[in-house]
Amino acid sequence: MNRCTFFEGMRVLLITTPYPLDEYPIPPLSLTYLAAVLEREGIEVEILDLLVAECSASKVRRKLGEYKPQVVGITCATMNYPAASRILRVCKGYDPNIVTIIGGPHVSFTAGETLKRAPWIDIVVRGEGEETLIELVRTLGTRASLHQVKGVAFRDDGAIVLTEPRPPIEDLDGLPLPARRLLPLSKYRALGTPCTVITSRGCPFGCIFCSAPKMFGRRVRFRSPRLVVDEIEMVNKELGFERINIVDDTFTVNHRHVKQICNEIVKRGLHIEWGAYSRVDTITEELLGVMKEAGCRYLCFGIESGSPEILVNIKKGITLEEAREGIRLAAKAGIEVLASFILGLPGETRESAQQTVALSRELRDQYGVKYGFHLLAPMPGTDVYEKAGDYGIKILTHDWARYDANEPVTETTAISAREIKKIKDEYDRAVACAWEEIRRRAESGDPLSKVEVGEAATQEFTWRLLKGDVIERVGRVKAASAAEPVDELAQKVSRRLGVPLDLARGELGRMVQLGALRLERAGNGFIWKWS
Repeated sequence: MNRCTFFEGMRVLLITTPYPLDEYPIPPLSLTYLAAVLEREGIEVEILDLLVAECSASKVRRKLGEYKPQVVGITCATMNYPAASRILRVCKGYDPNIVTIIGGPHVSFTAGETLKRAPWIDIVVRGEGEETLIELVRTLGTRASLHQVKGVAFRDDGAIVLTEPRPPIEDLDGLPLPARRLLPLSKYRALGTPCTVITSRGCPFGCIFCSAPKMFGRRVRFRSPRLVVDEIEMVNKELGFERINIVDDTFTVNHRHVKQICNEIVKRGLHIEWGAYSRVDTITEELLGVMKEAGCRYLCFGIESGSPEILVNIKKGITLEEAREGIRLAAKAGIEVLASFILGLPGETRESAQQTVALSRELRDQYGVKYGFHLLAPMPGTDVYEKAGDYGIKILTHDWARYDANEPVTETTAISAREIKKIKDEYDRAVACAWEEIRRRAESGDPLSKVEVGEAATQEFTWRLLKGDVIERVGRVKAASAAEPVDELAQKVSRRLGVPLDLARGELGRMVQLGALRLERAGNGFIWKWS
């Protein structure tokens, strides 16, 4: 049977899930991969992106009414699972015949619980989703049994069925390029966020607070360096992104792979800035030099703790000496370092927490490291969640929306949640004070500080513009203003957001010049739209 016969008239709507905190997003990668494999199979698919727009039940219902999908799919992490569940509840309430599907790391490890607690969710996809989703939609289209589909969970006569796990995708080069054109890319470009790319899947390390090895496997699978750079070049030249985030779990795990990608970037003369996640024990001076030449601007290292004992407890596999040396090498190569620390890990005490604070300040003072403190949030699928008691961790809540790593959801036997939060609050106050100092220097005329303040103002303005659907609400202008259309729009935006007119005029003009906003004729007037 021709494959299109399976899917005649089948429409799939994929929805991105907003996060329960104000965090500037990057273009989602997982859903665009899923959309790409669906399109390759001849299935009609659209993406409703709620990351860079207002999220409301009415908007979801309006999209369902316009597109009329038979299947709605959504993906989520732990912190935005409640939002994802609410969205699917809206979909099921709008039309009970819509098949609702959810995937992502959280539900991959809580499939049974998810189906028990959320009757409006029909199917859970566990693990990597591309091959599973294709087989699942094909099965739904032919009304065959879901029992034959690997990697899913569903209900059958009231009983919850978990089918055989699906092995990880071996040939990542066989996946089509992500269908990024289905996203509102102009909004991400206006926000100035980088575009995301993967060069591998899988993580060989065993940190007890991370679910990646169970989600994607301990064996790392690599994409062809040539195809990776083909994608980077396309993202840069065709989509207009000048910065890239490589979101592999550990980009530098295979030096040959990294060097081939970097050499190909240099060979093609691509001038693009990029960053990646790395580990301090997977880099060398030579490798960093190659990466810097290819445009690497920053690396993010998970240091986690300043306590040697805690590093052993969490099976991090690094020493403090390796952390200092890795950061020294990166700083020497001229690559900016972002260091991440977690408070409240197994074995945490007041003394070990202060060791972490001391290490973060040492790295800042010696190497200019930017760092962030997070609080332990034991996600389903991690050892620290599944064996919390064994690790001396008391989980205080299962309100998943609170698992944003910014507020305490656990405590140890030696330090309370209140004490852990106090240390985090001190860090947040220090960040706020540092930012006020930057503002003061900017007001005094310091050029670098003025740039920082300006960039922050741009992002804040754009974020409010996007999350309030402001262009969609006030974008209609009069025909008489077509000669100076930005002025009328700027006045409306200035009033709506309560910002100075000069700021609105300047930022909207920037977006027009960037090509993110365009003016179209509408009846007797004009209307502004995102490109």
